[in-house]
Amino acid sequence: MLLRHSRSSIPLALGVAVQACAVGGGTSLTPAAVVAADSALQAAIATERSIDPASFPPRTIGVAPFRVSAADTTLAVLGYGLADLLITDLSRSASLRVVDRLRVDAFLRETGLVARGFVDSATAPRMGRLIGARQIVSGAVLAPTPSEVRLDGRLGDVASGSVRAVRGASGSLDRILDAEKDLAFAIFERLGVTLSPAERALVEQRPTRHLAALLAYSRGIRDEARGDFRSARRQYRAALDRDPGFANPAERLAQLGATLGADRLAVERAGILAVEGINRRMPPNVIGAGDPAFRQQLTGTVIIILNLP
Repeated sequence: MLLRHSRSSIPLALGVAVQACAVGGGTSLTPAAVVAADSALQAAIATERSIDPASFPPRTIGVAPFRVSAADTTLAVLGYGLADLLITDLSRSASLRVVDRLRVDAFLRETGLVARGFVDSATAPRMGRLIGARQIVSGAVLAPTPSEVRLDGRLGDVASGSVRAVRGASGSLDRILDAEKDLAFAIFERLGVTLSPAERALVEQRPTRHLAALLAYSRGIRDEARGDFRSARRQYRAALDRDPGFANPAERLAQLGATLGADRLAVERAGILAVEGINRRMPPNVIGAGDPAFRQQLTGTVIIILNLP
């Protein structure tokens, strides 16, 4: 089920829950936090003309899902999974402030791009303005043959409108994460970021070497963007079945956790979305929906019905 709503449709009680879930230093991704991200995105759209991207820190960066061009349609979800892994790798550097994927997902839903599955260089500047990122990474996954893949990236400066190509990498499909690592290091180089030995070691880690596990994980990330958390949990379990050592889906499952009692009921009553609870753990330099820079607008509607003679 897709998460779609207008600000006026959010009950006041749920708005209070949204405010309670907004915390600094990361994202507490409860159902209310998802609603808060969408509401904040809508508030940014309402004031879009007044947003000055030049005021964003130069090293504030967002990562959009990649465009996938492959004869094999099952590879289309890689655009989501690779972008998610790239967010993790870029957040290893203390020199960057990485926008949490919760904001990116809100942008994709609100602009109708979640079905399309990628953001191109024409859309990237608007995405940066609305999510508060000075730099936007977009790119393409090209699979000209069933066994070969190439990953190309672009780095767009939202303030200047300039787009710079980032050195891509190619190789065999079963080693696609090698290309993702090469792209991450190329982005650091483009931004003039010097990694410490410890940061470099973290970026170099390969979370999995199983393509089937990576595809299942990518489907889970896509389903989260769509707001279908039940399906996302099934996909993360499938990824773990294929590679029990794959830590990313295991962490996502732990974050999804058990169903939320009161929060779930509140969301169901609001007619927005019944989802699972998430307590998300991200590095401290990841900007989440609770960050004060991400403006939030809470709106409640009270309907009074009078039966008069």
